Amino acid sequence: MNFLRFTCLAWLFAANLLAQTAPAPAFTNSIGMKFVWIAPGTFIMGSQKEELARNDDEILRKVTLTKGFYMGIYTVTQDEWMKLMEKNPSKFTGAGNLPVEQVNWNDCQEFIAKLRAKDHKPYRLPTEAEWEYACRAGTTTPFWCGNTISTEQANYNGGYVYGDGKKGVYRGKTTPVGSFAPNPWGLYDMHGNVWQWCEDWFERRPKDGKMQEVTDPIGKIGGSHILRGGSWIDNPLECRSAYRGGSAPAMRHSLVGFRLCFSIQ
Repeated sequence: MNFLRFTCLAWLFAANLLAQTAPAPAFTNSIGMKFVWIAPGTFIMGSQKEELARNDDEILRKVTLTKGFYMGIYTVTQDEWMKLMEKNPSKFTGAGNLPVEQVNWNDCQEFIAKLRAKDHKPYRLPTEAEWEYACRAGTTTPFWCGNTISTEQANYNGGYVYGDGKKGVYRGKTTPVGSFAPNPWGLYDMHGNVWQWCEDWFERRPKDGKMQEVTDPIGKIGGSHILRGGSWIDNPLECRSAYRGGSAPAMRHSLVGFRLCFSIQ
């Protein structure tokens, strides 16, 4: 009897300790930005050779991310930007829940520094590997939603099609964040609307060879930073999960915004 009571107490203690140490599934910060927890894991980064319109540097890599992280469910909005910064740089205005755009990589770092000072949390841009891992949400198709995409699922140039897709609307501007369904991990606008800056530098990769296995990769220092996700003006092929873009850190354009993340481990 005493042994059974001891076992039950030990189990309850362990369960309580686990509940205290496990990351909360969601988090909202001091300016209302919402984040979801992305658990660590392993995935195949890049595109299969048979994927339509793939680029040579989308090589397959088995990537292990050893640390989980919180990812913003939306790209940073104009309302959120204005809570910390003095001026809205965006071309497309009129609603506070539109993504902030015309921000360069250095502007993002300034915003991050101010938010860190306010919240005392290690906010940052996601690495390229973290971004693709979060975008795919366990999927292996060109888009998290399947082998093609429609303008009912994302904001891109609907005058173009990908695979068996059909032409759709071309809105010619950004749409409010969260206008379309989220991916399986609760992240919105991972395809289209605005390109998203990543933390690391754009590193050209060799053409396909033996699959690499890498852990917590980050691009080597270069002249451009990674951009991911495509935008409102782009062909859907550029919105694929594996598509790699990049630009100089000083570049500003109405096609480009950003999303934040942070690690707690």
